[in-house]
Amino acid sequence: MTKKIFTGIFGLATLAAGGMTVMTWSVPSAGGWLFLAFTAMFAGLTFIVVRPAKKTDPQPVRFVPSWFFEVAILIVVGLAILAIISLILRKR
Repeated sequence: MTKKIFTGIFGLATLAAGGMTVMTWSVPSAGGWLFLAFTAMFAGLTFIVVRPAKKTDPQPVRFVPSWFFEVAILIVVGLAILAIISLILRKR
């Protein structure tokens, strides 16, 4: 029952976004690309709800070292801080 409801909601949203894409495509603006992205997103969600679920066996848990993620987060945060500082110093 829930699957039919979500299929209907996402299907209608796909049709609405597709209609808006067709209507805005003739106007010279960037709105058509946005509605095209919404159409693709809702079409993907509709496909995910409609497709049958696969029966899989449970997989064993894999160990992933946490230091790898910690270093990756520190690198990303450091690059973000460096970018902000370079923008502030460039304004002066």
